[in-house]
Amino acid sequence: MKTLYVSTQGDDRWSGALAEPAAGEGPFATLERARDEVRRLRATGLAEPVTVLVRGGRYLLAAPLVFDARDSGSREAPLSFAAYPGELPVLSGGSLVTGWQTHAGPIRKAALPHSQGGRWPCRQLFCRGRRLRRARWPKLDPADPLYSGWALTEGAAQEGSTTSFVYRPGTFRRRWAKPTQVEMVYWAWIGGWGSRVPVAAHDPEHRTITLAHAGWQFDVPGWFMPVPFTADNRFYAENALEDLTEPGEWCFDSEEGLLYFWPPDPGAEQEVVAPRLATLVELLGVSWVGFSGLTFTETGDGDNFHREGVEGAGAMYPRPGWRYCGEAVRLKDAEHCAIENCHFDQVGGNAVYLEGHNSRNRIRGNHIAGAGANGVTLIGTRLKHPRFNEVSHNYIHHCGVFNKYTAGIFAGMSDGNQLNHNQIEHLPHHAINLGNNPWGRNFVEYNQIRWVDEEVADSTAINCWMEDPPEPGVQRCGHLIRFNYIADIYGCEVSEGHVGRSQRMPTSGIYLDNYSSNCTVYGNLILRCTHAGILVHAGKNNLIENNLLIDCPEGIRFQDYVSGMEYWQPMRGFMTGNRVRRNLCCHLSGGGLLLALHAWTDRVLAESDHNLLFDAEGGNAAIRHLDQGRTLSLGEWQDQGYDVHSVATDPLFVDAAAGDYRLRPESPALALGFAPLPFPAILSK
Repeated sequence: MKTLYVSTQGDDRWSGALAEPAAGEGPFATLERARDEVRRLRATGLAEPVTVLVRGGRYLLAAPLVFDARDSGSREAPLSFAAYPGELPVLSGGSLVTGWQTHAGPIRKAALPHSQGGRWPCRQLFCRGRRLRRARWPKLDPADPLYSGWALTEGAAQEGSTTSFVYRPGTFRRRWAKPTQVEMVYWAWIGGWGSRVPVAAHDPEHRTITLAHAGWQFDVPGWFMPVPFTADNRFYAENALEDLTEPGEWCFDSEEGLLYFWPPDPGAEQEVVAPRLATLVELLGVSWVGFSGLTFTETGDGDNFHREGVEGAGAMYPRPGWRYCGEAVRLKDAEHCAIENCHFDQVGGNAVYLEGHNSRNRIRGNHIAGAGANGVTLIGTRLKHPRFNEVSHNYIHHCGVFNKYTAGIFAGMSDGNQLNHNQIEHLPHHAINLGNNPWGRNFVEYNQIRWVDEEVADSTAINCWMEDPPEPGVQRCGHLIRFNYIADIYGCEVSEGHVGRSQRMPTSGIYLDNYSSNCTVYGNLILRCTHAGILVHAGKNNLIENNLLIDCPEGIRFQDYVSGMEYWQPMRGFMTGNRVRRNLCCHLSGGGLLLALHAWTDRVLAESDHNLLFDAEGGNAAIRHLDQGRTLSLGEWQDQGYDVHSVATDPLFVDAAAGDYRLRPESPALALGFAPLPFPAILSK
């Protein structure tokens, strides 16, 4: 095996053969030089594995590190870039800010001349490796980062406006000298869509703000979009110099190319980095190349959409004038590549992006935290899409910092991918979103998901939809979703009539949205959701079997709120042939249902039987017909020919109070054919 070295103490004129400088020889200084040396060696006939060991330290990349077919290895001779044993190499997309001067009092300023005129939008700033807080009003309470620091709208400036709103008296304490440098961060509808949009004009006398464009919306023809501003929409303003009033805050004047910063301590400005690159590493048409143990950080950000030319992204399509957010590592048409045991630390856009034909790549064992958009994305077209890739054993959390309609793992048009054994938590929206993908089947297994859907409504832990095209007869392949642990999915909090805590929007554990069909949902443990444990929206031929649903107000819900809309008129009556069997729906806090049914016909369920319903408070409700406004007991439901073998009784857990949901040997669930869940595998991290 051939080994080369890269070090911050290296020199690209050296051979790269030594780990440390010695007698005018030693490691390379850049990863680009190591890549080029491997190309040279391959061209001379080298046919053995090559490992490039990267020494610890920060590498500020001047341009993305691009690999193409010239860099491909083979099964017998792969190419690997890995951290030197015991050391932490960091690949940064930023540039060190220099030339600081005093502005006023403790506030310092520095010129970023190449960004003048908005050519380099600066929405992030880092100091000592941590993302700084941009100046904003109202101020954020650090003890309550999700639900504090909001103002509320009074309403739309003109009826139906999506770009102009009136704010309440007394909202702002200062007048902005340059309102077009300010961005509004706001939530339209009832917390459904978060947007970040520049201000076009501010009229303080009439308390009116006009935005440069509308925010993120579904924009579905014939549906209820776009959504205008209403009373009580939450918002705050970012990037006004007048609001830079606390240590650690900053703002950026793109007209003059000036950065303003209040250092948290003397000299901190000398360690400030501003992102320059949107992408750090690109693997384009390459195979058998791997990265291990590296940290990727400080990349640029952008707006809430996917790359152009992909399908299955739903509403996240490119808009005129918007800027794609980029990704730390991009794989396009790559095969047998690996991103393993790396740390994606506060990247501005997506962490890892698999686009187009990607086959048998491994995204495994990575720590992804603080990404501006998605953690891992797999997406393509019907003809060229990711297939048979592994996304496993990753820890993904606190992502979606800038773009809220995002997920820990987003899989749009893709097929046959293994999304398993990931730990995903603290996200604004979905943990796993399988996108608008009727043509592919992905496998979602043994993931641990907690505390997601924290900022965006109409959400769930695991989501998919299959709404396009809207003609009957389209084959919908269906996904396999099994043995996942989903817990504490409480939904986002929204304000009504005042700033502060109000109510949580209902959210579910698994959501087969908009005509998702032929899915198998088996053996999942779902605890404490504020809506349904499993929700089927207008789909057909789904199998929901052997799931353990605990303290979800509705165990399983079937609904159709879309087929009456113009766009989906051809899909009327599509929700048929679903099967619900051997599920345990237990309400230890009382008051829950086995089934909730909307748009009910006797064709919705092909089978519902051998289920167990338990209400610890002894309630008799089992089935609710939402559109008929009536609730049935299990006996009344059985009189209609459903669940004739189902029972309402205690499942006899080993120790539910202590979270031990194994079944005792005498459990009545076993007599119904319920197969005990593989708890060690489900709960292992």
